[in-house]
Amino acid sequence: MFGSHLGDDGLVGRLLVVESIEPGNLDGCRPLSSPVDSSESWIMLVERGSCGFAEKVRNMQASGAAAVIVGDPWYDLPITMYASGDTSDVRIPSSFIARTEYNGLRDAALDTPDGRPLKIKLVRNEYYELPFLDVLFITILSPMLMMGFIYVLYRLRLRQHRLRDLAPTDLVNSLPVKIFYHSKYREGEPAECAICLDDFDDEDELRILPCKHQYHVKCIDRWLTTRKKFCPICKKNVCPSSESSPLLSPRLRALV
Repeated sequence: MFGSHLGDDGLVGRLLVVESIEPGNLDGCRPLSSPVDSSESWIMLVERGSCGFAEKVRNMQASGAAAVIVGDPWYDLPITMYASGDTSDVRIPSSFIARTEYNGLRDAALDTPDGRPLKIKLVRNEYYELPFLDVLFITILSPMLMMGFIYVLYRLRLRQHRLRDLAPTDLVNSLPVKIFYHSKYREGEPAECAICLDDFDDEDELRILPCKHQYHVKCIDRWLTTRKKFCPICKKNVCPSSESSPLLSPRLRALV
């Protein structure tokens, strides 16, 4: 639409083709030379080209039209009518139609039976009259929100996979702990933490994993709950196998 907006009830009027009123004025680029003999509102159908949209509408407005329809004689692609400069003087509504609709409407208006006038009704196209913020939301914000939603789902999925690789805190806390003393050290036992590489000192708390490897409590607890649920040395899972998914034996693992 160009010019004023249609009301909720639309606009009903007699459809006139400008060339039937003035054969030399096919495109409505000048006002009609004589007034239209009609006691009812009329809507003028003009052809695209030769002058701007605003000029066509102004000319037909000056000639007494209640609305203007601009038809494209070449293409079947809808376009948005645009005019540069001030168009506040344009007080009547106008609309653009593509070639197929233009030819059909033109033929219907020119070939009415018994010369009876063809009446049409212009109604608002709600899609093109959406408030600016609604259009902004639909065209820009909606895709952004969708991408944000997809990103959140992606992060949640990563978190779920991450949690599967970690040992539950309760399980880690349930693993046995011993106090290290040099006086009780046995030949062949580890004398340092394989995570921090510090030597064990007297009264250090050591966490003993099911595989019997030992680490500082603070080192191995952080490892199991934030990195991997496997022993850093032998890679054995510290979580017990469930009945639904038992751990594979070494022999079966080799066959898979």
